[in-house]
Amino acid sequence: MDSEKVKILRSKIAIPLDIAIILLKENNGDIDASEQEFHNNNIKEISVLAECDFETARESYIFCKYDKTKAIEKINSKQIIITTRENPTPRNEIGFILWAENKDGENYKTKKRNDTFIPTADFDYVINAFRSVFPLQNSWNNSIEENFDVYGTNWFDNKTCRIITDKIRQSKFEELKVTKFRNELIEWLEEKLKYADYIVVYGNL
Repeated sequence: MDSEKVKILRSKIAIPLDIAIILLKENNGDIDASEQEFHNNNIKEISVLAECDFETARESYIFCKYDKTKAIEKINSKQIIITTRENPTPRNEIGFILWAENKDGENYKTKKRNDTFIPTADFDYVINAFRSVFPLQNSWNNSIEENFDVYGTNWFDNKTCRIITDKIRQSKFEELKVTKFRNELIEWLEEKLKYADYIVVYGNL
């Protein structure tokens, strides 16, 4: 192996000597191709660990100046948006924020953010499923909540939220994008209901 090429490659990317040699052998001594393979391997690893697509991993990796750990943290800290739109932009938008809490009213500490944002126009497709379980007893003060509060906070215990999830599952929509939205919401709810005592729905209308 050409020691000069190994030296050049290692000056471009911080890698051990043995990795540099392997990369150069796999790429027939092509330094640029070896560097690209190194980055592609990192992006693939980020994609797996952060459970995202390759392009999202690549963008985060470049933004974080090729730091895998920071790229994964950046992806995991990003709020999930469940919507029918292709290019969601949650900034300064009205809608509903959903998150999981334990029996003491505390958010769960997870690798990924455990909240999601749903724009009002999309939440309208499923709002009747949430309204259908009212009147509902407030778990914190035992008062009776008569209606779903679109301007404030609503707590749903695990059992009640499973009823809501089933109602959403039974809803039928003609538009494919709305069906996709419904399925993504069901997936999010089911994942959180594996451990959450409550699902909180907050309206910022």
